Amino acid sequence: MRKFFIHTLGCRLNQAESDQIIQKLYELGYELVLKGERADLCVINTCAVTHEAEVKCRKIVRQVIKNNPSAIVVVMGCYVEKDIEILKNIEGVDLVVDNKCKLEWFSQIPTQKLEKPLVITKTGWDTKTLSFQSALPPALIPGFHRANIKIQEGCDVHCTYCIIPRLRGPSRSKPWEEVLREIEWRLEAGTKEIVLTGINIGNYSWEGKGLLDLLDAICDRFVDKYKFRIRLSSIELNTLNDEYLTRMADKNYPLVPYLHIPLQSGSNAILKSMNRPYCREEYEEFVVKAVDLVEDIGISADVMVGFPGETRELFNETISFIEKLPIYFLHVFPFSPREGTLAYSMSNKVSAEEIDKRADELLRLSKCKRSEFYQRNKGKVKEVLFEEKKGNCWSGYSDNYIRVFVYTDVLLENKLCLVNLEDIMPFGMKGSL
Repeated sequence: MRKFFIHTLGCRLNQAESDQIIQKLYELGYELVLKGERADLCVINTCAVTHEAEVKCRKIVRQVIKNNPSAIVVVMGCYVEKDIEILKNIEGVDLVVDNKCKLEWFSQIPTQKLEKPLVITKTGWDTKTLSFQSALPPALIPGFHRANIKIQEGCDVHCTYCIIPRLRGPSRSKPWEEVLREIEWRLEAGTKEIVLTGINIGNYSWEGKGLLDLLDAICDRFVDKYKFRIRLSSIELNTLNDEYLTRMADKNYPLVPYLHIPLQSGSNAILKSMNRPYCREEYEEFVVKAVDLVEDIGISADVMVGFPGETRELFNETISFIEKLPIYFLHVFPFSPREGTLAYSMSNKVSAEEIDKRADELLRLSKCKRSEFYQRNKGKVKEVLFEEKKGNCWSGYSDNYIRVFVYTDVLLENKLCLVNLEDIMPFGMKGSL
């Protein structure tokens, strides 16, 4: 049997697409192997959201070629969409596939190494990369306990720092019944958590129906037949409303009490310069309301540091704003100038040294916020989906996205269990059944 390996960089959407690629290769008779094992086919699903991501992609491509000299090497994804010439000129690459063709290259896998790479690309964006069907049960891949379901692609917002609209195209949604079919396919195979993902999932729209309608349809169709829960991936503030909180607060509704809401900055001046579709007051109002209405909800956020024009005073606004917000985790990333965006040519750049200092400050703040959140959850009972075991320690995530560790000899893999959260650990909480 032919063996393959896939390395995924970047966002949860990339992971969802890699899961689809794994399934397609599985149907073609390939066997998935772990990193370091011999493979006949190596796939690298790239990211280009920052300059650092591009550097990492090139490094990994060269490492994969070096470690698998006789394997067919396929490079695909956002970095291909941005800089196809760079990647197709790396010696040892056999196929270069852009985002428009991510699910359309399998028939062109060569049987031996090529002197020059085959480039698979096309112009124009359509919904083909959203369509996914399989006649076989899901491959038992790492992380099969939760399934990333791609429901939406692209973005129409055009934040001044963001290159994603260029790399992913305009917003478009997967057909309603296709989403429900894929979810049922996963649930039938034993998946316990459905993660709805996309670039801007709050903009999901199909024949007049939106994301809330889709959530209700999932609940109505499957909640009596399967034991599962639903999680939303990152979702923009301007697409949220109280109806999401109402569903999260309902103990009989499978939507978990967790939201990742990108913030980017706590300064209105910077938010305006970024072309973000909200102000800090609107963000605070919704987050405070969410905590009031949904018991023990976990809320995390993206925050960018060093955006052009971000003075020390404006950064201090972000610090003081986050300090008072009931957010428990920050994904901190430095501003990375992306050619083709408005922010690329903005003046008043922040020095790399200062950006590093500010990132460290936010990371320390995030650590404190997370510790406070864990402390508030200590002694409470939470539903945990167990995924991994090391020694006699099982780990998984609570509904509000706390990493939980339980020491037991009981088999817990892919089980949803009620756990008493007892002690705080460096990267999670210790609990007991």
